Amino acid sequence: MPAEVDRRVRAAAQNRCGYCLSPQHLVMARLEIEHLIPISQGGSNEESNLWLACPLCNRSKSDRMMAVDPDTGDTVPLFNPRTQIWSEHFRWGDDGIRIIGITAIGRATVETLHLSDDPDALKVRSYWVLAGWHPPDF
Repeated sequence: MPAEVDRRVRAAAQNRCGYCLSPQHLVMARLEIEHLIPISQGGSNEESNLWLACPLCNRSKSDRMMAVDPDTGDTVPLFNPRTQIWSEHFRWGDDGIRIIGITAIGRATVETLHLSDDPDALKVRSYWVLAGWHPPDF
């Protein structure tokens, strides 16, 4: 990936995961450039198809583009952080560590990417809450 494309994607994503909003300065691993439409699904390396994801979210998303909404059973697209607004599909739980899907897309994404049930992510976010660093402002 050309360094300039990497820099622009990181800047556009405000150096945070597009799914769980974990900021680079708090994540011990480097946030990854991910393909919104995976190459295996016909996606490209064009900048418009790239965004940032933490390793946990990127691994969980894998080559998926669609998922089942656990409330309705409907298959819906996963959240697209480049074109959709996070707060229209998700909110933070009262504890500040769990992400709650408020739309079919949000619920399917939370379930598929384990945004509210990964024990490591929940533990780390709980420490961020105690330090006053979380949940993030928009």
